[in-house]
Amino acid sequence: MERDQNFLLFNYFRPTMYLESYKKVNLEALKNSGIKLILCDMDNTLIRFDERIPSIDVINFVRKVNEMGFEFVIFSNNIKSRVTKCAQKAGVKNYFWNCKKPFLGKLKVVKKLFRYKNNEIILIGDQLITDVFVANRANIKSILVEPLSKTIIGDNKIVRFIEKFIFKTMNRKNLLHEGFYNESEYEDGYEIL
Repeated sequence: MERDQNFLLFNYFRPTMYLESYKKVNLEALKNSGIKLILCDMDNTLIRFDERIPSIDVINFVRKVNEMGFEFVIFSNNIKSRVTKCAQKAGVKNYFWNCKKPFLGKLKVVKKLFRYKNNEIILIGDQLITDVFVANRANIKSILVEPLSKTIIGDNKIVRFIEKFIFKTMNRKNLLHEGFYNESEYEDGYEIL
């Protein structure tokens, strides 16, 4: 019984997809799967934690997302000034700061404002404990990407230590393997789980 409960607990940290980078996200497949709202973490997902301005790749990604008719929202735990500056430079109209992931409060606000069904929302992020966990708790899909920077500072040292433990345990349970991306399954005909 306890073994089954542990297995279920680790499912909270299991992403819908695991990709190398936001650049590998197949927007056409998301659209075909009915996704309408893309929530995206900022630090170490779109920009490195030590960068202030988004790259041309980020700007082009946001432009393509908008051209394809998705709603795009930066959903970050960082402070207002940092998130606002990045969002404005990247051309993102909707952004939320101080989200306190993995708590659900700010995500409930987003869901109320945008009024999409759970199966029409996906969250892209680089952390199991914040991004994937909050997505699973909210019953929305998630894409885990590799962090842009392997440098760890401040509170993230604790988070990354716990994530290493979770990755190792999930690897043993054959749920998720760090560094083994499932982007090859993400072809045009691929249906998100």
